[in-house]
Amino acid sequence: MTGPELPAESDEGKAQELAECQMDGYLKEVGSRLDRLSPGPIHYWILSLISFVIFIDFFDLTMGGAIAGSLQKSGWSTLALNSLFFSAAGLGAAIGVLVSGIVADRYGRLISLQLSLAALTLGTLACAAAISMEQLIAARVAAAIGMGGIPTVGYVYLSEILPARVRGSWISGGGVIIASSTTFAALAAYYLLPLGLWREMFVLPAAVAIVLFFILRRLPESPRWLAASGRFEAAEVSLAKIVAGAGRRVGNNDGVAAVACSGFEHSAARTSGEVDTPLQRFILAALLAIAATAVSNSYITWLPTVLMSDGTIAYGLGDNFLINLGAPLGTACGIIVADRIGRKNGIGLVAFTGFALAIVAAIVGRDSGLVVTAFLLMAIINLVCTLILGIYLPELFPSRARARGTSFALTVARISLILAPFVVAFLLQLAGRVGLMMFISGCFLLIAVVTTLFGVETAKRPLFEES
Repeated sequence: MTGPELPAESDEGKAQELAECQMDGYLKEVGSRLDRLSPGPIHYWILSLISFVIFIDFFDLTMGGAIAGSLQKSGWSTLALNSLFFSAAGLGAAIGVLVSGIVADRYGRLISLQLSLAALTLGTLACAAAISMEQLIAARVAAAIGMGGIPTVGYVYLSEILPARVRGSWISGGGVIIASSTTFAALAAYYLLPLGLWREMFVLPAAVAIVLFFILRRLPESPRWLAASGRFEAAEVSLAKIVAGAGRRVGNNDGVAAVACSGFEHSAARTSGEVDTPLQRFILAALLAIAATAVSNSYITWLPTVLMSDGTIAYGLGDNFLINLGAPLGTACGIIVADRIGRKNGIGLVAFTGFALAIVAAIVGRDSGLVVTAFLLMAIINLVCTLILGIYLPELFPSRARARGTSFALTVARISLILAPFVVAFLLQLAGRVGLMMFISGCFLLIAVVTTLFGVETAKRPLFEES
């Protein structure tokens, strides 16, 4: 089976419109065939591999905050240079997110992932070889280009491969692997940084990334992207590989159903009150991405600095390790929240909880529950980021522009991170930990309000243009 045959018409405009309708119909059928599959070995393999790729990305991001805090404590860096270090990462990530989305929609999801992984590897090795903080900052820009692209395209790829009825819970399950990266990064920092082995910390993710780069070549390309690009034969080949490695099929999964093009109109029904124009969905995605990215990066990158400012490096890194144990726990909760409660209600509820916890973390001391509160806050942050960045954003855009729509929204968010470290640094100087927590509570409040008022429910639904 090779996709729809396109008729020759004397009326070129009419023929083109009919062709586009039939191509859209084929794309819907490809999505339907993927969604009718029961998860099998190939789904487990794809989910595990992509999760480990994003694991390396987040490990690199998390260890950057711990390394910067340690270098400041030792005198190799300063608060101002650390602000530049974090802003450099924000600049590089913004470039990486934007470029990776364009490449993914034009050349393929897997090619974009491999290029991003290569950028992360080379940039991180350059960080390990830096002889000054200024060189480290420059190298971090290169590494962050890869760090920005990997989760963006990785989550898009997963959303297009996994069946709709398990998409949310499975991505959340993979998120447990991803979220554990912060715990492993904190553990590595706890043992290596007091010994001054910060260069070795940069080598760790780079070495694993080299191996993953070659393994990625064994994955099938997204049939949805191939179909949306007009590569019907390649879509059938890729789809056949996934079908062969899947579990039993639900309903008829053979052949492409006839496509109705009455009047050449094929719009999908939408629930009353939901935003449904491309611009509305982009604004929704951008606002949520800005708030989720700001709260996650600010908490992860600045928390070690806050903790170490009150004690020794080992004391602060020990608390940091315990707090980061909350990351995989929070993401695991997404297995229940994502599909059972839904995207809109789940994100709103989690964000309101994070708002309250951030306020508590601002006023309690270490001896009166700070570590426990910060642990719970870490769990909530990882849960809300998994729901928004890992699951929700790719579901808001059509296959032809899914990577670009997601990446453009995340690019806006990443650009905001260029300024965010200076805002947080100012708040830290002004009010210390209280300033950081007030910033985080404000981000959570924005997520809660935007989702409650304008959110679109996408749980267990076909992807955008297939509904």
